[in-house]
Amino acid sequence: MDSREGEEIAVRGELRARLPESRMLLMMASTAPERLRRLLDLHAAGVISTNAPPDRLIHGVRKLVRGQRFVDPEFALAALDAGANPLTPREVEVLRLTADGTPTREIAERLCLSAATVRNHLSAITRKTGGRSRIDAVRIATESGWV
Repeated sequence: MDSREGEEIAVRGELRARLPESRMLLMMASTAPERLRRLLDLHAAGVISTNAPPDRLIHGVRKLVRGQRFVDPEFALAALDAGANPLTPREVEVLRLTADGTPTREIAERLCLSAATVRNHLSAITRKTGGRSRIDAVRIATESGWV
């Protein structure tokens, strides 16, 4: 999760805490399944693409007014296509830091691990994603919405 996304999620969480009866229809550009899951975990009543046609937006709003949830079909299909995330939460942390260009020793220090354990995580990540290298694993995990 990048810092902007973290701020957006924090704002939505704050809104939810202050107005628990509110129903949010969130607009987002990314079809990343992990982001969709995080938003729905924040009790967003609906999520729609920023590129959705007006009639789909109207349909989503009407569903929320009736007390139903709405997930843009574009996002639902992306989530189904992505499959389940094979990575553990710790592997996701390691991969995010790797994607940011953080050296192995620094990842180890930040996560209170040994450098050997970080390398083991990176090997497992590469194997689980089917990547040929760490860079390939980052690309595959990002495109799949796992990171």
